[in-house]
Parts: sequence; structure tokens; C-alpha cells
Amino acid sequence: MASSEAFKKTSKLRIFLFILASITFLSVMVLMIFLATDVLTIPYLTPVAHFLAIILSPFVPLLAPLMLGAFLKVCQHPTFPRKKTWVLITACWCFNQVQRVCKDVKGLWSWTGEEGALELCGLNECKGSWVEVGLLVLVVLGQWRGWRWDMGLVDNWVEGIVAQNIKAEEAKRQKAMGADIERGLVDGDVKEVMAEEEAVGGDMEKTALLVDVEVNGVEKA
Repeated sequence: MASSEAFKKTSKLRIFLFILASITFLSVMVLMIFLATDVLTIPYLTPVAHFLAIILSPFVPLLAPLMLGAFLKVCQHPTFPRKKTWVLITACWCFNQVQRVCKDVKGLWSWTGEEGALELCGLNECKGSWVEVGLLVLVVLGQWRGWRWDMGLVDNWVEGIVAQNIKAEEAKRQKAMGADIERGLVDGDVKEVMAEEEAVGGDMEKTALLVDVEVNGVEKA
């Protein structure tokens, strides 16, 4: 029973630490995005954010499609332990990219052409935004049609999460079964002791009755 309570406390602590780490990671990501786009300015941190933006800029168009694909694959996967938690986590990842994606998509066209005509941004000028939009469409279409748009990389990641959660759930179930068995053994020992006490009490009552009968016989004689 004590081991079961300790296991429950450990599980709650792990969940709390995981949620705290996820919130911290998302907060740092949002802060770095604001610093890199000069929405906020913090001494020493702003130059670091600009430097990271320069290094990661070739890979930025891949982030939103990958996170959207992970979210869709988790949603479409058959039910597994803690599926709702992972749906929420991947949804937060997608939400973290919404502002940047909307800004990139908005920058692809404008009404600044001649006589207010719609003017599209060229492929050379907005290469990253066009790649990002194309990949988003490909992810949604590929997931809908069942294509292996990720060459199995995201699928393997999702399956690893599923396997890890199934193992954790099985370990939890085994712990609970062990606690139940231990509790059953203890209850069985208590019942056995109570039965022995009842048997001893019955024997003592029989002995007392025999003594009373013998005493009464002697008195009558």
C-alpha cells in the first residue's frame, strides 16, 4: 500500500515537471521570436536572438509543417495512454507557430499594385514563405490521403511516444496489481488470525461447559 502511494506521488511529480518544462520551452521560444523580430528589446538577449535567427532561418519554414504533421498524426493515431495529453502538447506547438505563419502568408500578397491590383511576392523575394505554405498544403493533403510525406520520420517519433506510454501504463498496472495482491495477502492473514481466535474461543467455551456439567454432577451426587 505504501509502495502504491509512493508510485502515485512519483507519477504526479513527473507529470508536473513535464508540464513545467513544456511551458518553459514554449515561453522561451515565444520570447526569442519576439526578440528576433524586434517586437521586444532586451539588452544582451536581443543580439543572441538575432544570431540564432540567422543560423536557424533556413530551417524555419520547416517548423510549422512538421509541428502540424505531428499534431495530425497524434490525432489520427488509435487511442493510446495519455493521448489527450500529447494532443494538447502538439496543439500548443502549432499554436506557437500561428502568429509567424500568418505574418508570412500575409506578406505573400498586397494591394499595392497598379490601380489597387493584387500583387504577389515573387519566388526569389519570398522563397521561405512560399516553401512554408507549400509544405503546409502538402502535409494536410498527404495526411488526408495517407501519403508518407515525412518518409516515416514523424511516424517513428509518434510510435516511440505510443510505445513509451504503453510501457508506463503497463508498469503502473503491474504496480497496482502487486499492491492489490499484497493487500489481499494481508487481508487473508488477518482473516486467518480471526478464525483461529474464534476457534480458540469456541474451544474455551466448550471446556467451560464441560466443567460446569461435571461440577453440577458432583454436587448432585
